[in-house]
Amino acid sequence: MLWAQPLKGGRGWAGLEGQRMEYTWKEENLTVPTLQAGAVVLSSFPSAGLATTVAGHYMIRALKLPRVGRFESPDLAPVAIVQGGEVHPTIRVYGRADLGLVLSEFPPTPTQANSIARTILEGAQARKARMLLCLEGIVPNPEDGESAAAGASPEASQVWAAFSHSDPSLRKMFESAGVRTLQDGVIGGVSGALLVQGIGRDLPVVTLLVSARVAEGLPDHRAGAALIETLDRLLPELRIDTQPLRQQAEQIEKALRAALKAHSSSPEENGPGAPAPATDMYR
Repeated sequence: MLWAQPLKGGRGWAGLEGQRMEYTWKEENLTVPTLQAGAVVLSSFPSAGLATTVAGHYMIRALKLPRVGRFESPDLAPVAIVQGGEVHPTIRVYGRADLGLVLSEFPPTPTQANSIARTILEGAQARKARMLLCLEGIVPNPEDGESAAAGASPEASQVWAAFSHSDPSLRKMFESAGVRTLQDGVIGGVSGALLVQGIGRDLPVVTLLVSARVAEGLPDHRAGAALIETLDRLLPELRIDTQPLRQQAEQIEKALRAALKAHSSSPEENGPGAPAPATDMYR
């Protein structure tokens, strides 16, 4: 069984626990709607290995997606994200005519996740999207036979999918892209809420789950690359080169191995307070 456990959101993220939060998806281009009918909407919130965060930021940079919207709520924390000299809200939307990406670096609490999911789903339906894809990182149970394919490389990242609709043609499309249907598992956070709220709706909701490593405490760039490569096969119009992302993963692992080797050979100079190898989460 697979467990997609979202990162814990702090109480300072928004208002009172247990109170229903209201969010609004606000367009930033008031003249022409950015997302056209038939677009695919993606959601990316922090999860295991930060694979979704890595994938989301890499897609924004590779596709040169502009920020086209933001989520507003009186309960949002007074936090501004500064990247490349630009100020961004905590939940924002990037996109173009055929693709939208709802992204945040902050994990919401369970109560907030339901309201955020409702806003994403209703916003995607209002914009006549053809599919809503949720990105999620998971840590498979090593004792689960499904969590590791026989003969698979230890560096390989497995990808599964969970569907709100029992549509054989939709499942076949994902299977042809190398995605296995999740048979048993628990999915929390915004992705889980979207799946449940998508039941009975016309808009199909699918969660892509990638196995991610969290032991090193660093972002799993390979898992992020696996998500993007899966999206590439599902949505050929993306055409994203993930080689730089995989090279970044190799650089991080080399730096980590060197740091661990130095730590084991010279404990006096490399104690618990020694700095970790530098890395860029979003490369």
